[in-house]
Amino acid sequence: MSISAIIKSLYMSYAGGTLGTMVFRAASVPTAAAWLPIFSVANGNVLMTMLIGETTVLEATGATNMDIQIDPTAATVAAVSFCALTAVTNDPVGTFYTFTGNPADPAYAAGAVPGGMAGGALATGQSMHGWVIPPGDVEWRESVAAPTHAVQWYMFYVPIDRGATVAAA
Repeated sequence: MSISAIIKSLYMSYAGGTLGTMVFRAASVPTAAAWLPIFSVANGNVLMTMLIGETTVLEATGATNMDIQIDPTAATVAAVSFCALTAVTNDPVGTFYTFTGNPADPAYAAGAVPGGMAGGALATGQSMHGWVIPPGDVEWRESVAAPTHAVQWYMFYVPIDRGATVAAA
């Protein structure tokens, strides 16, 4: 059985095919070009079934890009991007961000998210079934020198390892 089949089986049996547990991270503004942890994964791996950001304050300080990554706790494992740099300049309050599952694709940004990751994936033809996230932080940053762009985040997950959890950072 392939790893994707095992994970799909775990997901369907443990979560009953739902999105899993939701964790909310209140709106925050990252420091200029520095990674800001938004969620922390602890005690094992999780299957992230959806990650959605929602703009709560407009970026008012000029052209900027956003990116998201997983920064594992293990020093021997490199950080992994969720998406390519995504322009967020002038995205109005209420813009949602989600991801196709392909790190080379920019985030999907719209006033409504049709199915979260699946919506982003469907919009680009990608096949997305979730991300396996090891212990560490899910982080975001913006490229502008003095960001004002505030985003609140929602993450849905299913534990893969017994006792694995996700908390807002």
